[in-house]
Amino acid sequence: MTQITQATVSTTARLDLGGEWELTWAGGPDEVPETVRTAAVPARVPGEVHTALLAAGLIADPDVGWGELAQRWVGHSTWVYRRRVHWSPVPGTRTDLVADGLDTIADVYVNGRLVGAGRDQHLAYRWPVDDALVPGENLVEVRFASAWEAAREHEHAHGPLPSPYDEPYAHVRKAAANFGWDWGPHYVTAGIWRDIRLETYTARIDHVRPLVRLDPGHTVAHVSAHVRVDAPEGARVLVELTDPAGRRAGSASGTVTGDEVTVVLRVDAPALWWPVGFGGQPLYGLHVELEHLGVVVDTAAVRVGLRSVAVEEPPDEVGTRWTLVVNGRPVRVRGYNWIPDDTFASRVTPERVAERIDQAVAGNANLLRVWGGGHFATEEFLDACDERGVLVWHDFLFACAAYCEDEEMVALVTAEAEQAVARMSSHPSLVLWCGGNETVLGWHYWGWADQMGVRGWGARYYLDVLPAVLARLDPTRPYVPNSPWSGAIDRDPAADTHGLSHLWDAWNERDYAHYRYHDPAFVAEMGWCGPPAWTTLGRVVDGETPGPDSPLTRHHLRAIDGMHKLTRGLQPHVPTPRGDADWHFATQVVQARAVAAGVEWLRSRERCAGVVVWQLNDCWPVISWSAVDSAGVEKPLWHALRRSFAPRLATVQPVRPGPTHDPTGDAGLELVLVNDSATAWQPDVLIRRVGLDGREHARTRVRPACPAGGLVRLPLDPSIAQPADPAAEMLVIDAGAARTTWTYRPERELTAPRPERAVGVTVADGELHVTVTAVTILRDVCVAADRLAAPLGLEPPALAVDDALVTLLPGESHVFRITRRDGHAIPPDGAAALPTPLLDLAVRSFGEVTGPNGNSLCKGTP
Repeated sequence: MTQITQATVSTTARLDLGGEWELTWAGGPDEVPETVRTAAVPARVPGEVHTALLAAGLIADPDVGWGELAQRWVGHSTWVYRRRVHWSPVPGTRTDLVADGLDTIADVYVNGRLVGAGRDQHLAYRWPVDDALVPGENLVEVRFASAWEAAREHEHAHGPLPSPYDEPYAHVRKAAANFGWDWGPHYVTAGIWRDIRLETYTARIDHVRPLVRLDPGHTVAHVSAHVRVDAPEGARVLVELTDPAGRRAGSASGTVTGDEVTVVLRVDAPALWWPVGFGGQPLYGLHVELEHLGVVVDTAAVRVGLRSVAVEEPPDEVGTRWTLVVNGRPVRVRGYNWIPDDTFASRVTPERVAERIDQAVAGNANLLRVWGGGHFATEEFLDACDERGVLVWHDFLFACAAYCEDEEMVALVTAEAEQAVARMSSHPSLVLWCGGNETVLGWHYWGWADQMGVRGWGARYYLDVLPAVLARLDPTRPYVPNSPWSGAIDRDPAADTHGLSHLWDAWNERDYAHYRYHDPAFVAEMGWCGPPAWTTLGRVVDGETPGPDSPLTRHHLRAIDGMHKLTRGLQPHVPTPRGDADWHFATQVVQARAVAAGVEWLRSRERCAGVVVWQLNDCWPVISWSAVDSAGVEKPLWHALRRSFAPRLATVQPVRPGPTHDPTGDAGLELVLVNDSATAWQPDVLIRRVGLDGREHARTRVRPACPAGGLVRLPLDPSIAQPADPAAEMLVIDAGAARTTWTYRPERELTAPRPERAVGVTVADGELHVTVTAVTILRDVCVAADRLAAPLGLEPPALAVDDALVTLLPGESHVFRITRRDGHAIPPDGAAALPTPLLDLAVRSFGEVTGPNGNSLCKGTP
């Protein structure tokens, strides 16, 4: 039991109520186990009901086996959290109960007295509790009703809201992903999922909202510090700005006459904050004091980056372009969509967030888009992006559904937007607000008009409510009403001609070569499905072998018609794989090839100012579009995109004369240099046409110059690029240390010899070195480091490999370096612990995938 015992308060006292509470079940379905019905469960706060039941051993891991289906009663039950707190009244002060996050339908009691109610997972709440508290011991209770049942009740009262799933998620202000998605499980959570505390104060700072504007020449910055307070008239607000070295850069003060004080500080010769790859990320400190009757009664501090941001949308011969501009410089975006990193948000530690963002940066991404079906970004997420120069595009929390526009919902949405905009305003990484995801698209294409009739479907939020909040609280950042978006709500959002595009026709309907039929201005979503690491999937299929014939593998695949689309994606490239390991490897490699092909095509187009791939991360072990699986293992896709996202990219693309489309390259090929860096680039490029038997047929060497921020196209002479036998030859392009290839036909049509290789394993400097030497051409060689952990006495994902998808010509070798993620050394005898059969499973090249008759996909002979 914690307590407040001070006799006087000169500054705001915040008593953390986190830690252990008692959780009890209070009603629900018949299938709730008796052990749960009668238990008083220790529950960590912040946390969820699920995490408390897991910690107490009352439920098994719902990710494993059929646990998700067996535990749906958790989200259909009501629950009560209780804890006791000691409190002593302090003369002349007020005390509030503050909850930063209640999930979702909650009534809050102090000593049996109702003091407040929560109806929105995304809101922070504050309730005065002086009249409910008593000196000494007090009982605080939070009673959670089922959010699923509340959503269904709203649906019955107001009519159904169309969405892609048979779930009522749009009827309640809660993370849509908790109701199941095409990459996520149905875990309808409840609980005190963020901090909760008592605050005792005489006056307080509600928030600090610093808005930055740069003069046109970027030689002067103006920081407007908007300080929202709950303080008496005549109280003083003092603001001090310190530069990145900690030196005082300016100060100002103001007198309270309402609920907000605004002071403006001028900074000459500001140290500008830049996106990664453009410059540094200096951060200024903004310290605020609230003074009343000569006493400092509250303080607050935030960090600020000085930069400008805008979106430019000039017309062109196709329609309208869409380019993000920071500090006056266009930024070609290389990004990922970000979903909740765990279905149980309390398990996402700051360290885990930093690891994921570091993986994005190491993979050459410069932007993360926080998708609208999850949560508002945490301070830890934004701080990490600020420090690394990762741009943040943030959706407001709407996703793929029509939304009710009654006054109760409008009030909730307005409040959550106001809180989010105010809280995040100091972060320079936040460069774009977006009204929501695929809701305007749904209105145009998914038959909503017939279902909704005259009812509002959400347009009021995107066109009126959210822009009004930004106009009041933060007009310094651009806003786009939806994604995809073509500039107006009555214009086709699926068109490539204007603004933001989502490219899903390749995955849903076609081969990935179809990406080359698109020439959009900006791509906010595109992707291809593939499995997680073998060990990540193997942990949850409960004794089954991961593969298409495993019922639990299919359970951990939520994409609509997912197994069919995975198979269709393989068909142009490989026979139906004979074994589960071949299927796993083939689908991983095709995922990597598909997205890399699309990204490199789009980056090679003059119109396209950015590509944001769906998706960086996963929230549970699943076959999905992610580049990093839920265990933190980088899939082959991540390695492919690290190359395709390189600031300096050399890529081979088909010539596309005029309005015609040539995805195959039969009409000719060109080398395209893309230089997103700040300096000119003149690589030494070796281009060879090589037979799949290893013989070289033609070569040339070029040194094209590519300016900073530029794009250069170099048509390839037919003597180099035109094969005598398209099924037996390929192009190999080496630009410095980077290699790219082009095959003239899909893999299953090639006449390559069966792959032969030699593998050696050593330990050097605490690393495991796996050396692969090619006897024949090897394409897309990968080493599955996760499979090598167990013989070394480690649990996956303890090991990481530095490279993947390596193509080797006969006689070439490549060393794959495998390290421990925790930084510890691999012991010298580690190589001896790896049996040959395990190495054969862990080291694969694409040509080794076998069909149902046991034959390699290669048609040639050894």
